[in-house]
Amino acid sequence: MNEKFFSLKKEKQDKMINGAMQVFSLYGYRHASTDEMVRVCGVSKGLWFHYFENKPGLYSFVASYGLKYAMLELSMKPFTPGMDYFRLRYEIEACKMDMMEKYPYLPLFLNSIVREEDPDVAELIREPRQKYAEQLSGIMMQADYSALRNKEDYLLLIDMLDYTIEALMADGYRSPVFAPGRYLMEVQKHINAMQALL
Repeated sequence: MNEKFFSLKKEKQDKMINGAMQVFSLYGYRHASTDEMVRVCGVSKGLWFHYFENKPGLYSFVASYGLKYAMLELSMKPFTPGMDYFRLRYEIEACKMDMMEKYPYLPLFLNSIVREEDPDVAELIREPRQKYAEQLSGIMMQADYSALRNKEDYLLLIDMLDYTIEALMADGYRSPVFAPGRYLMEVQKHINAMQALL
């Protein structure tokens, strides 16, 4: 990444970062095109490659930036040790919705980064992706799982909820306008439904 990128006005930096996050999160690394990024944020293709050597370099920068921003935001939230698992899971999603104020596609991009397996970028993002996963794991380890542990397959229930929440987010982004409040209501409805089954 060209260090001159940070000499740009913050507004222009964020415009470029948001455009890249949007395209990468919607199409994944392999199918994302810089032409689409140009269309989305109105910055010339030449400008992209003035600051970023190539597509893997651009992806690596934006993914690392997004992960670091998310980790900072998560670190500033007062997740109380011993908080009920379901409440904590909801609060993490609420924190992601707060991130949208500055980076509207960051929550979806985070899901995309976690699942990205393209060999062109997998090694480039390995370290920041691992740090993000460790931070989330550390937060979740503080939760009270007693409502789930009486179930033999409680880890499967956790996976089911995670996949459901990820699908709800993807559905929200397919709407003409993502509505964070509606998304969080849907998350809470699905959490309540799972709790009712326990």
